[in-house]
Amino acid sequence: MINKKITIQIVVFILLISLQSYSYSSPDEVEKYTQQCKNFLNRHSGELKDESFEKLLGYIGNAQICRIEKIHNKLDEEEKNRLKDVLLHIDDVKKGLSKEKLERINESIAAIMPAIENEVWEELSNDELMELDILLRAKWNGMLKALEQNDIDKAVNYFHHTASDKYRKLFKTLNPYGRKKIGKDLANIQIVEVAMNTAIYEITSNLKKGEKPSFQLAFVKDLHGEWVIKSF
Repeated sequence: MINKKITIQIVVFILLISLQSYSYSSPDEVEKYTQQCKNFLNRHSGELKDESFEKLLGYIGNAQICRIEKIHNKLDEEEKNRLKDVLLHIDDVKKGLSKEKLERINESIAAIMPAIENEVWEELSNDELMELDILLRAKWNGMLKALEQNDIDKAVNYFHHTASDKYRKLFKTLNPYGRKKIGKDLANIQIVEVAMNTAIYEITSNLKKGEKPSFQLAFVKDLHGEWVIKSF
């Protein structure tokens, strides 16, 4: 098996090599990565002819860069359609990979994307923060509603893949009344902080009579750029 550190270095090299011609031409990181995304999409219209493991890592990494919201918003419709084709092709290729290779890909991409996203991160405006709050509240309420309806499979679909098994086991220990009670008692959430791909909320619970304990609810973005529940 290739050493994980070596694999990550390969990914970083493949992702950054296309920046050599203009990496010092602009101080704006969003513009820099947007140009990298556009160059990538101009070279690939949905097919990866060389599907060696290292090439595939670079291919997926560049596609993930294109999915970063502030970069995706700068693409024209043709480029967005090309990206859709690329993502569909990635899904098809992944179906033929072994579990080991999929894990190596996920680990490598997860290792480099936070650094890139940190470079392009900008504080959210009040309007953007309100939109995000509406989205995340809808996801939380959707999870709670699924619990109230005793649909555990649907409830755990709202969680990050690394946490879904944990919460599935937790929800199965509860009887139908207990699941319904959680849905009602944990509905009160307030946003505390948003930083890059993490949003922290405070839950005020009514689980104990005469007390209103509070604890954290964390949302994160998964590898597909979707907001999911990480923990509560």
